[in-house]
Amino acid sequence: MGEGRVFTILLRLGAPAMVSMFFATLYALVDTIFVAKLGTIPLAAMSLAVPLFFVAMSLSKGVAVGALATMSHARGRGDHEQAKKIAKAAYPLTFLLISTLLLLAFPTFNQPLFALFDSDPKLLNEAAVYTRWLTLSFPFIGFAMLCEAIFFSYGDTKTPMLAMIAGNLLNMVLDPLLIFSCGLGVEGASLASLLGWALSGAIMWRALTTRGLDYPGLKFSRRHFKIWPQITILGAPVTLSMLIIPVSTATLNYLLAAFCPAYVGAWNLSYRIEQMVVLPLYGLSGALITFTGFNLGLQRFDRIRAGCKTALLGCYILVIPTIIIFWFQADELIGIFKPSPEVLGLATFALKIAGLGYLFAPFELIMTSLSQGIKQPKYSLLINCLRLLVLRVPLALLFSKIWGGHGIYISHPVSLTISGLVSFMIMRHLLKQWPEKDETPAKKLQVKLIQEGLNQPL
Repeated sequence: MGEGRVFTILLRLGAPAMVSMFFATLYALVDTIFVAKLGTIPLAAMSLAVPLFFVAMSLSKGVAVGALATMSHARGRGDHEQAKKIAKAAYPLTFLLISTLLLLAFPTFNQPLFALFDSDPKLLNEAAVYTRWLTLSFPFIGFAMLCEAIFFSYGDTKTPMLAMIAGNLLNMVLDPLLIFSCGLGVEGASLASLLGWALSGAIMWRALTTRGLDYPGLKFSRRHFKIWPQITILGAPVTLSMLIIPVSTATLNYLLAAFCPAYVGAWNLSYRIEQMVVLPLYGLSGALITFTGFNLGLQRFDRIRAGCKTALLGCYILVIPTIIIFWFQADELIGIFKPSPEVLGLATFALKIAGLGYLFAPFELIMTSLSQGIKQPKYSLLINCLRLLVLRVPLALLFSKIWGGHGIYISHPVSLTISGLVSFMIMRHLLKQWPEKDETPAKKLQVKLIQEGLNQPL
C-alpha cells in the first residue's frame, strides 16, 4: 500500500469489499422475501424491529471504522504492537456499547417499546419473538464487523468477502427451513440471520488465528481504557451519522403517509432497490480508509491524493451504469416485488428520480472515506447532518406543498446533489492542507526504513 500502483491496490482491496458489502445487505432482502409469504402482520413485525437493528449496526460500525483507521495508521508508521493492542481492545468496547440492547430480547422490555407504535396484540407478539433472536445476534454482528476491519487493516478484503458469502448462503438455506418446515414463522428469520452472522465471524476468527494475525480480544482489561478514546474519537461521528438515517427515513415515511399508504409502500420498495445497488460502493469506502490511513502513517500525501482520484473514477464507472439502469429499467426492478399498479407507478418514478442524485454522490462517498482515513471524521458527520436533516426533511416539506407526494421523492436527489457539491469543496480543502511534493531524499529513506519494518528515526 505504500509503494504499489494505486489503481491495482484499490481494485484488489475494493472489489472484494464491495462484494462483501452486497452480501451484508442481502440478509434483510432475503428475510423480507420469505417473511412476506407469512402475511402482513409478520412483515409489519419485522418493520417494528428495524430501528433496533440500525442502532446496533451503527454502534458496531462506528467501533469497526474507528479501529480500522487507527490500526491502518499504526501499521503505516510501522507500529505493529499498537495495532495489535487496538485489535484486542475494540471488541470489548463494542460489546459494552450494545449490551443494554440485549435486554430487548425479553418481552418485559420490548413490549412497552413496541406498544408506542402499535397496540395490536398479535403484532406485538410477532415483534417480540422476532426481536428475541435479532437482539441476540448483535454481538455476533459486531464481532464479524470488527474481524472484517482487522483484515482490511492488513490489506486483505478477500477473506471477509468469502466469510460474508458463506454466512449469507447459510441464511438462505435456513430461512425456508426454520420459517416454514420447522414452523417457527418470523422467529425463524431472525434465528437464521443470527446463525449466518455467527458463521461469518467464526470463519474470519479462524483465519486470523491460523495465520498468526491480530484478532479481537474477548476479555476486558484496564489497559483498554487508554485505547478506547482513540477508537471513539474516530468512530463516534460514524455512529452518529448512521443513527441519523432511521430518523430521516421515519420522517419521510410520516410525511408520505399523509397522502396515502401507496406512497409509503412505493418509497420503501424504491429505497430497498436503491440500497441494494448503491451500498456495495461503500465497500470501496472501506478500502480507501485503509489505504489513506496507511499512507498517512508513511506521510505519503501524494499517494493519498492519487487514491482519492482513483477511487472517485472507480465510483463513476459503477454509478453511471446504475443511473442508466434506474432510468430505463426501474419498472422491471420494482416489478420483482409484484406490487399493485399504483405502487408500481409511484415506485418507478421514485427510483428514476433517485438515480439522478447519484451524479454527484461519489464526491460525498470519497470525502467521508478520506476524512475518516486522515482522522478528521467530523466532516463525515457534518455532511450526513447536512444531507439528511438540514436538506432532506425541509425540502420534503417544501416540495410536498408544491408537487404533493411526488415532491417528497424529488427532495431525495436534490439533497444528494447539494451534499455532493459541498463534499467536493470539503475534499479539495482537505487535500490542499499538505505540500504538493513530499519526495525529498530524507522522506524516501524514511519510507524505505518503515516499510522494511525497521522504523528507525532519521
